[in-house]
Amino acid sequence: MKRILTLLLLAAVLPLSAAGQHQVRLGWGDMLFETLAFHPGYAADGKRTSDFCYTGHFFAEYSYQLTPVTGIGIKSDLGGIFWKETPCDIYRAPIGESSRVRNHNLSFIPTAEFTFLKREHVELYAGIGAGLLVAFDNKGDAALSPVLDLNILGVRAGKGPWWGAVEFGGLNALTGANTIYLLGSRLVSISLNYRW
Repeated sequence: MKRILTLLLLAAVLPLSAAGQHQVRLGWGDMLFETLAFHPGYAADGKRTSDFCYTGHFFAEYSYQLTPVTGIGIKSDLGGIFWKETPCDIYRAPIGESSRVRNHNLSFIPTAEFTFLKREHVELYAGIGAGLLVAFDNKGDAALSPVLDLNILGVRAGKGPWWGAVEFGGLNALTGANTIYLLGSRLVSISLNYRW
């Protein structure tokens, strides 16, 4: 019985892998949300926050073109926000040693893509994805959140196996009005794509 199920599974999967097109892409997206939400100031616990650094969003994606219009894939996105915290008294004078905070957001997102214009060297497409974000920092704190990835418009250009892309959309992750991890992050992203 196991052999029959394995043969049936292979019979279903092998034609798909031969007929469709595979794509791997690596890219980077902006960090506009992070620069607006995280900036120097004083936290609710009285600590002064300063010296912010932002990595933007590095992402990798594998996708498979099911039909000339529809593709599915899986994307992973990693972004970091780093800053210094200094404990202060009620008069905002430093009262202790500064420490570095390294906060990371790692997302795993199944995606669907829809190509609505296909020419020899240019394609226009849109996409959507929903998955899980893991937020963690160097203090040992961690949290989970649903994440939504919207690509309102993507433009791919290239020839042969190598293509480049620019996308306009947004990466969003929140668990409530007061717990926002990402909101309109990665509004613009660029990527290098390899197809076979």
